[in-house]
Amino acid sequence: MTVGIVLLPISGRWRIIGIMKDGINQCGGSGIESVDHFDGVGIVRIRPVVNKVEIKRAKRLIVEQIPHLADIEFPKRPVEDDGTLRPLFIGAFSKDGLIGAAFVTPGIQAAQSFLGYFSASAGAYQCAELVRRTVAEVEGIAVVDEYRRRGVALALKRYIDAWAADHGACLVLSVPTNEAARGLNEKSGHRVLEPDVLLMLQVVYADGGPCSLPFALERGQEAGYSCWAFLPIAKPGGMSVRAGQCPSVASSPGVSGEEYFAVKWETRDGDGNWIATTSRLRGVRADVMA
Repeated sequence: MTVGIVLLPISGRWRIIGIMKDGINQCGGSGIESVDHFDGVGIVRIRPVVNKVEIKRAKRLIVEQIPHLADIEFPKRPVEDDGTLRPLFIGAFSKDGLIGAAFVTPGIQAAQSFLGYFSASAGAYQCAELVRRTVAEVEGIAVVDEYRRRGVALALKRYIDAWAADHGACLVLSVPTNEAARGLNEKSGHRVLEPDVLLMLQVVYADGGPCSLPFALERGQEAGYSCWAFLPIAKPGGMSVRAGQCPSVASSPGVSGEEYFAVKWETRDGDGNWIATTSRLRGVRADVMA
């Protein structure tokens, strides 16, 4: 029997541990498990859920704390890890059982938005599939009340980023719906946009040149506060998706689809520093393209 341990760096520390026996991982198909100690909690293990019971508990915790997610389609059973993004529950487990959970999906919403704009264009479905495969969307993170403010949510957030990068993602998207969620995204290094700012995405070639027109993702405020947050996490060897921001209609009165306006694209260098470039484009806002 061959036993090995796989380490993955999180926030500058090697603390993601995967236990492998005879080439078969022992973490329910993920191959990686984060093990850390939290004050007042003790040892907490963060990993993908491994059975229907854990899925049920993770779903219940998330829906109880984030009710608007009750209507989305959750997986009913674990899915074998094939190295690509897939709908996934991630759990934080202490000696008391499940104390936190997150749900992450491939870039389904972003891909649908892309097709909503460009379905009639040549290569649109290939680009949409690339968006789906390389953009991870965090649907929600929840922590049991008595374990909040101990760092569990931040550990879940950082685990998601590492897991997504390990499964082919170049970008992680989130939607903070309150100040606590906004602060969590900022603390984990994500760029958080203001509610009246559009998130811009664009499919690009390996050299950074555009493969598609930019397209906008907008957050309405009818159901309460929400905004976009994003983090570039890796750049695949070929085509990828870049993210940026652009003023919305409300913050840019009088701008029409016939005028040019700026999109600020943002990425990070190898040291994690943000790098911004600006493009002057026309007709990329949601109100212009709809």
